[in-house]
Amino acid sequence: MTSPESGPDIAPTTRAAVGTGHPQLTQLFPASLIASRMPAIGAWTPVPPPTDRVRWQAVDARARDHVVEAATASLGEPWPGLTATSFARFARDGDRSRHQEPVFARRARLGRAVLAMALTFGTSQAGAFADEVMDGVWALCEETTWCWPAHDFRVLGAEHGLLPDPSRPTLDLGASGTAVLLALTDAIAGDELDSRDPLVRSRLRREVSTRVLLPYLEREEWGWFDGSTAKLNNWNPWIHSELLLATALTEESAERRAALMSRILRGLENYLEAQPRDGGCDEGPHYWWRAGASLFECLETITSLLGTDEGVFGHPLVRAMARYPVSTWIGDGWSVNFADGPARPREMVPALLHRYGRRTGQPEVRAHARALWEADGGAIRQPAGPFDLRRTLDTLLDPEWEAAPPARFPLPGHTWLPDTQVLVARARAGSGRGLLVAAKGGHNDESHNHNDVGNFIVAVDSRPLIIDAGVGTYRRETFSEERYGIWSMTSEYHNVPVVDGFGQLPGHGFRAASVAAHHEGGTDELTCDMAPAYPRRAGLDSWTRAVRLVRGSDERVEVTDSWHARAAPRSLALHFLLGGEVDLGPAGRACVGPSSGPALQLCWEADAFTAQVETVELTDPAFTRVWGAAVRRLVLTARAPLAEGRHLLTARPVGSEA
Repeated sequence: MTSPESGPDIAPTTRAAVGTGHPQLTQLFPASLIASRMPAIGAWTPVPPPTDRVRWQAVDARARDHVVEAATASLGEPWPGLTATSFARFARDGDRSRHQEPVFARRARLGRAVLAMALTFGTSQAGAFADEVMDGVWALCEETTWCWPAHDFRVLGAEHGLLPDPSRPTLDLGASGTAVLLALTDAIAGDELDSRDPLVRSRLRREVSTRVLLPYLEREEWGWFDGSTAKLNNWNPWIHSELLLATALTEESAERRAALMSRILRGLENYLEAQPRDGGCDEGPHYWWRAGASLFECLETITSLLGTDEGVFGHPLVRAMARYPVSTWIGDGWSVNFADGPARPREMVPALLHRYGRRTGQPEVRAHARALWEADGGAIRQPAGPFDLRRTLDTLLDPEWEAAPPARFPLPGHTWLPDTQVLVARARAGSGRGLLVAAKGGHNDESHNHNDVGNFIVAVDSRPLIIDAGVGTYRRETFSEERYGIWSMTSEYHNVPVVDGFGQLPGHGFRAASVAAHHEGGTDELTCDMAPAYPRRAGLDSWTRAVRLVRGSDERVEVTDSWHARAAPRSLALHFLLGGEVDLGPAGRACVGPSSGPALQLCWEADAFTAQVETVELTDPAFTRVWGAAVRRLVLTARAPLAEGRHLLTARPVGSEA
């Protein structure tokens, strides 16, 4: 969060964070430091009270009007209802949205009421908003569960129940998100609630403790904490960022506050230990905003609470993680979207990234954040997804963000992440014009994995045309054994080969081998052996792919595939997913692009491969919002498959020399 209103002053230090691979948080912030510096409840707050009119009146006038108008619109309206059958939909038919939509609507309504009450405090409007806050707090405390249906242990476990057990709450993203919303409500509106009835605030704190803090402290079944039953992914820093504020703002026991803080530090250390040292995020840029960004929020809160940073923001891993959104940005709203996530991300919070860049001393990160905001028209709207009171407050109440000068996207010319095995290279550093290529090695057990070892993306003038489709709306099948029956998760709908009818398989052992990147003057290249990503029945000894960006007068991307099989396969096909209209020209050529704008000319070896273009109809809004009604798949099929072979695909911007 932003700087505390009270509590210990932060003592900045240049001392190197303990450890070289990752910050060892339990050593940087030991129990003795927590015991001596952890403030009591009420002594620290990340937000100003409503009585601090200077801070609240400094909020941008457009943002203030927007918030108050949205909160006013719901006054007097019934609160969205929650039913047993809507929760049961997930167990019955896999639909999680029917229950989550009213859950999100309730929380958004409460968050807006809290903001509006603070912004209008001392006026005739404030009382109505305070009553709205009381109604919202009471409504959330009356809910049977704060867990989302797709995560509830009773529904997912051996019981296969339809409904949650309130006597054994599951601590998931929904529960921690509700806890932090109520904790911030307590910090901002607690005195107003007390003036109505102190029972409201005391119940709020009791419910946060019973449903979230005590289960976290007393139960050892949280796989996201240590990776014991789930991957150490965005859940760990996301939930911990919310537990930290819930602890600081609602836990009244000094002993439990210290115990919670120590456990949170251990949990975050588990996460950091599992992160690649290059700062990459194998969940992709979409999830970085709840992975790397949430980790930064954790560090902000810890260092503010304890009044010392112990050099943690100077650690190489913490600094590298801040650069990931810069490295994977294509331009014009597009991002490199390997793994789950849209190619046009929506849940970005530029002010948060700006703070991350400030704390780690990286001007290019700050510039990227400001350029994101300006490219969106200086939007004041809440990012897509559940309303996030914490991130909204941080944006509204950050004077350095408000005063930051305009900036341009850094657009680095070359980024190689050797641990994550992702290369991003563009023809002209600092410019969105011309070609960009992104390619990956990796393995098929990454968090939010797609079977996509060796996949690549090509963009022209910041528009992806050889694409990764992304992911559809989440349902039960998305995170079950049925995941790889979903077309967008399979290698057949990524830009990789199919050999003898076999695509890649999921699992850590199905991976790239001999991965390397080369950067020489006008050329960037990633090479890898894709054969280990395929089942043995595909008969491959090796499949070496080289994805190369060549700069200069003949600007182009070359994708060279060289393979050696134990015997000639019965069939062999190269698949390429395309984000535009496709015009098959003379043999061995095609043009792909939107109805107007940049286009790519594709060339392949027509003597050895036939070409067919398939239309993939899209109806899921998660896809249509990005790609429209359809994408295309170019299938190049070997005329006479050979045990050993080589193929070159070349992609040039339309208009360049052939």
